[in-house]
Amino acid sequence: MENLVLNFQLLATYTKKLYLQNNFNFSKIENFSCL
Repeated sequence: MENLVLNFQLLATYTKKLYLQNNFNFSKIENFSCL
């Protein structure tokens, strides 16, 4: 369970960095994280 939480935190951090760097459509990332 801890591993799942850690992976989610890493994904969130990566997604945030990617959004800040490229400033692309964030709704696509939100849809992806809901899967």
